Amino acid sequence: MPVFQPVRAVERALLILRIINAQDGSRIQQLATMTKIPRPTVFRLLETLEAQGYVVKSKSDDTWHPTLECNALSSGFLDKAWVGQIAMPEMVSLGRKILWPLDLVTYSDKAMQIRETTHKFSPFSFDVGMVGTEIPMLHTAGGHVYLAYCSDAECRAILDFMRKSEAPEHALAHDEKTIQQIIQRTRDKGFGYRTDGYKGHTSSISVPIFQQGKILAALTVVCLNSALSYNEIVRKYANKLRRTCQKISDKLDVAEGG
Repeated sequence: MPVFQPVRAVERALLILRIINAQDGSRIQQLATMTKIPRPTVFRLLETLEAQGYVVKSKSDDTWHPTLECNALSSGFLDKAWVGQIAMPEMVSLGRKILWPLDLVTYSDKAMQIRETTHKFSPFSFDVGMVGTEIPMLHTAGGHVYLAYCSDAECRAILDFMRKSEAPEHALAHDEKTIQQIIQRTRDKGFGYRTDGYKGHTSSISVPIFQQGKILAALTVVCLNSALSYNEIVRKYANKLRRTCQKISDKLDVAEGG
């Protein structure tokens, strides 16, 4: 329950802005009728929104229109809020079915970053405090997925940078044959996988998440080697992971288009 009473003027201004955004070309009387707000108050709120750059009055008639500044209100949504509002509910739903933890990873400066995880909900969790952790791109299932599905130009740029780096996690970038094998097998299977190396006591498979056809993230299921073999992980979870990633991708497309 809120500590303070809602600010009525703010509630009214947001209501008017939502209507103008949905119904381009609104008149003051229309807004007053739809919102049941007195006409003089609607006018003052419109002038306030206009002063802030969110609406503008037509020069040819008395209709009000949203401005491009309204786009700024949602510019951070797909970069930040989509993780909690779109991806996480689907991750939790899948996690309840498969029980093993899931990691959502995105590209971050020649590495992959764990943006969210279901470790806190998983009965089989073996890691905590992973959100925000950067993991090596060339040695993780999610990293293989990103390299396989990003554009050829971006892939070349990432690998070129790694070849100039002395960091041990980038050394594999010099082995062009192995890198191409990783990319090709990931595309062929539709998922990336890791069975040794980084966190060698575990195995993982990872599936891409797309936004308007461009890879945005990868969703990874991580299992203990002592409990399941790689083949068992694929058989039990690959299709479930694909379906969840498709749901997230579909919702991202709707959010982007809406």
